[in-house]
Amino acid sequence: MKEINVVVTMDCEPTTQTTHPTATGPHDWELGRRACEGYAAIVGEYGFPVTYFIHPEAAVAQAAMFKGLRDGGACLGLHMHPWKYSMWRHQGKRFMAHYGGLTEEEQRDLLRESSLLWEEALGERPTLFRPGTFSANDSVFKVLAELGFKGGSCSVPGRMMPEMRAIWTGALPDPHRASAVMRQVAGPLDFVNVPVSTDFSTLLEGRLGRRLHPDLRPDIDWESQYGVTYPSIAKNLVDQLIERKPPVPTICFITHNHYDYRDPADPATRRLRQSLAALRQACDGAGIHAAPATVESVVDAVLALPYEEEDMVLEGSIMSK
Repeated sequence: MKEINVVVTMDCEPTTQTTHPTATGPHDWELGRRACEGYAAIVGEYGFPVTYFIHPEAAVAQAAMFKGLRDGGACLGLHMHPWKYSMWRHQGKRFMAHYGGLTEEEQRDLLRESSLLWEEALGERPTLFRPGTFSANDSVFKVLAELGFKGGSCSVPGRMMPEMRAIWTGALPDPHRASAVMRQVAGPLDFVNVPVSTDFSTLLEGRLGRRLHPDLRPDIDWESQYGVTYPSIAKNLVDQLIERKPPVPTICFITHNHYDYRDPADPATRRLRQSLAALRQACDGAGIHAAPATVESVVDAVLALPYEEEDMVLEGSIMSK
């Protein structure tokens, strides 16, 4: 393995003034601007572009900023928390659920409506998608492919948050064509899922039966809360990727637009620099080039590969050697 695609993403939420005081998101659009622009500046120092997944409210309110970021090399996609969108557009009377709680038809209706608003604001229809909290059910990829989306970042392998309808136990860790019938496996769809990269060497457990693996996001103080560090996470991610040898090697991580990445003293800003430095060091230590990439460029790379259907494993042969 000579290089790894490094995909740096941000979920751009609406302000908490339009959703709920405890929700993810900036308290006002000025903080959202500082988050988005500051993130791009820091990530750019390391030679990487940013993929922004933008909620429709943010696309409408900050269209000029996102167009400018796109002109500077950023990649843009649609982000969606149905209940946040419902509070904005429908006074909480439609789509009041996490994304994985919507029926197949509700997903179609929501995506058609919100994509039009997003397109009106940003001048192009969205072709990339990420659900809020990575909430999804087995209809997610079928509906996205039907509506013309070509890819996205919809999963965090190992995440177990039943109350958010975000269950990704056993999910594939590397970019792959998605299945129309089961979200955790590969399939023949012309839709590519680029998972957030998680360190499978550590399993963390929390309240309400939650389980997850660490990742490179700067949102969490991993060391003080869980006793793991960015250098260890980064090295494990690289080592695990080398062992798996996927066709399109990729490390993808995430943050949100409620951190002031323009402020050097903000704890998230410091953690972002630690995360990026650790990833660079892990790649250098393995003799691997950390290649700049976006969700779209990884999606295109996977779509360019021929689809190879897996052989069916018969029940009697599962435990055979």
